[in-house]
Amino acid sequence: MHNNAESRKVQKTGTSTITVSLPKSWIDANNIKAGDRVNMVVADDGTLCIDAGERKKAMPAKSIIEVDEGEAEHLGRKLIGAYLAGFNIIEVRSKERIGLEMKHVIKAFSRLVIGPEVIEETSNSITLHDLSDPVELPQKKCVRRMHLLVGAMYRDAITSYLSEDPALAEDVIDRDQDIDRLYWMTVKQFNLIQKDRKLAEIVGTNIYDSMSLMLVARAIERIGDHAEKIAKHLVERQAQKISQKEADLILKFSEESVNILMLAMESFFSRDVNKANEVIDSADLLSEKIKKSAYSLQNNFNAEIMSILDSIGRVAMYSADIAELAINDAMRSAGETATN
Repeated sequence: MHNNAESRKVQKTGTSTITVSLPKSWIDANNIKAGDRVNMVVADDGTLCIDAGERKKAMPAKSIIEVDEGEAEHLGRKLIGAYLAGFNIIEVRSKERIGLEMKHVIKAFSRLVIGPEVIEETSNSITLHDLSDPVELPQKKCVRRMHLLVGAMYRDAITSYLSEDPALAEDVIDRDQDIDRLYWMTVKQFNLIQKDRKLAEIVGTNIYDSMSLMLVARAIERIGDHAEKIAKHLVERQAQKISQKEADLILKFSEESVNILMLAMESFFSRDVNKANEVIDSADLLSEKIKKSAYSLQNNFNAEIMSILDSIGRVAMYSADIAELAINDAMRSAGETATN
């Protein structure tokens, strides 16, 4: 039994009608009025599930963040926390005038995530309104978009490094923010679905699939970080040249890892267990080949090359994580089918 469960007495009204009252807190939270209809479903275990039916537009959830001078770094973390919790309105308040550093943090936050826009500003308060709609940009669409973006970003990172193209490398670094925006949106929607199962139904998912999508998004976000890391090696390089052998290894292994990533995403969306196992086996094999190559290059040790080979290996292993989620989802789905 849930910690917030409560017992209510069943009563008889009239000659044959049996009734039980609904909790006032639930009625208020779902904006239900007399005469409204609710939906009732009898679960397989005999429990009765009541939901509010149509999603009702309640007052936007609001978070008020109180800040003091010198808390700019803390403010950024609080804004992310409020966003992920699903607050529609976020108001930042200060007893003193909000300084430029605080304003820069707030503007940077609104660029980092999808939805929040500044709608009101005074000398000591700034209000943001989240205009995003999870129905218009559901988790699955976010993850598919992340997949396409990170694949191109990773390829371009390798190309920029091998062809010594700093402009392309800078472009790759800029694109990492697009991956991050979609990632935060996916995490926020996971949290919203935990609170509103009706939302899950509307966007065509459930709490289990929603968690898997969030974990896949996390793996893709980490792959984006490694693409950015590779691009930064070129931007920050101090006239360091690489040999043809090193360039060939980087190109060969990166092509293998990006193919593993593509196969992993295919296995996840199709729930193909055989393809997922192929991904995991290929990722393990590539990891071993990278380790052997890194060992053979130790006599001419180059920290930059070692770092890039490590990033390529991690892309493959994050892809294996995605494939494991594909297998888990496929087995759970098969189990649900068998019991129905």
